[in-house]
Amino acid sequence: MADLLGAAPLRILMLSPQPWAGLQVSKHHYAREAIARGHRVIFANPPGGSADIRLRPGDTDNPALLDHPAMPLRHAKFRARWLFDHFAKRRAKAILAATGPVDLLWDFDNAGQFADHRAFGARKSIVHVMDKLVDSARHGRHADLILGVAPTLINDVPPRETPRRVVPHGLAPMFAELARARLAGGGAPAKGDITVGFLGNLAQPWMDRPRLLRLIETNPGLHFRFIGPVQDATPDAQAWIDRLRALPNVELAGLKTGPTLVAALEGVHIWLLYYDRDRDPNSGVNSHKLLEYFATGAEVVSSHMTAQAQAPGIFMAPPEAPEAVPALLAEAVRAVREGRDTGWRERIEIALANSYAANFRLIAEYLSAPAR
Repeated sequence: MADLLGAAPLRILMLSPQPWAGLQVSKHHYAREAIARGHRVIFANPPGGSADIRLRPGDTDNPALLDHPAMPLRHAKFRARWLFDHFAKRRAKAILAATGPVDLLWDFDNAGQFADHRAFGARKSIVHVMDKLVDSARHGRHADLILGVAPTLINDVPPRETPRRVVPHGLAPMFAELARARLAGGGAPAKGDITVGFLGNLAQPWMDRPRLLRLIETNPGLHFRFIGPVQDATPDAQAWIDRLRALPNVELAGLKTGPTLVAALEGVHIWLLYYDRDRDPNSGVNSHKLLEYFATGAEVVSSHMTAQAQAPGIFMAPPEAPEAVPALLAEAVRAVREGRDTGWRERIEIALANSYAANFRLIAEYLSAPAR
């Protein structure tokens, strides 16, 4: 495999912890980027979505979607890992029987359910770390390349001799198109009643729910728009969402895609990211949401995220002071009302510089580099 972007189309099997249908995240965008370059993608949905192993078309024939049952002996994963791994290898071979041979295995599964890539028989394999690994000691043992969105997520993944590189979060093409339109048209939405937006899964466990709820309750003059699904909600998360829904200044817009998502983004003056670093498994090192927020040209208020802490004009709390977010929101509101330029053009340029196309080229270079 001289070049991932070479003329010969590759058969790429992607292992994803998120299904193809629903919220579109990095795995989906890398799959689409590979397809756009002529490769054949088989996107493996997380286990448990089917009673048997089956291959079916997605939105189109490419990607093909792979469904498979819950992992055998999954309850033994931490108590008898050797036994779990034995059956995982058998599952990998059964998947391969359904898909046919693959050239590249691209593993995004931070739970490491297929720790031994050799069972898939691919010529090359990647471990791509977007979130903290559940069991980092096993993930990279038989991969050719380890990628991560932050150094802290991959520095300690053994074996040390396996090449590893940082590839930042990417910006989806739809957001890149929006960013270019914002640059051409003058940036943030017109002033008026101020809307604060959040984009993503409302049930994600590392949101700072108590502080966020207080923030909304103490700002009745602001409109808060939450765009995104409710996925895998615990009873506590659902109770919190129900409390949000009852507030008069909250709009739960639900999952939006394509043109309906673009329409939902319109009119948001300030974007909010409010995570609890103690609950965030990644300890606030990075978030793809910030690039999406930057792309809109609006103001951004965030709890601490190391990767974008130096972004121009971002209203970001220090790592040790999440309680600073309400004051930062108040300052962002003043900036909007005063028409202050906090550096929206520079933030858009940061977003545009991190396209999935650029990331794909980087990964191709890393994968084709001679082994050390």
